[in-house]
Amino acid sequence: MKKYILLVLFSVICICSCNKVLYTHYDYDETVYFFAKADKDLESKEVKKLVKSYEKIVKNPKGENNVPPPGSYADYAYLKYLQGELEEARQYFQKEYVTYPESKTYIESVMQKLGL
Repeated sequence: MKKYILLVLFSVICICSCNKVLYTHYDYDETVYFFAKADKDLESKEVKKLVKSYEKIVKNPKGENNVPPPGSYADYAYLKYLQGELEEARQYFQKEYVTYPESKTYIESVMQKLGL
């Protein structure tokens, strides 16, 4: 009986220790922190780091579903919009609501306000 209890306990511990990662953010937190502290000039080093961080998240997603975290496409699209790359911004806004349909109403209203 003790063996069965130990086996069940061991099995539960093993199962609980398996963490599934849904999304990968890479170095996003650190990059956003430095961006928030820096000047907001679009040519600044921090903005370029932020764009590269989003590129990594959006173009090379890792995790269980192999999609970027919710909002990543939209954030990246907005950065592209600020840089004047309107067509690419439109495409990434659309990817956001195709990937996460619950955001469609909000993303469409953002696109409308931005003139996309």
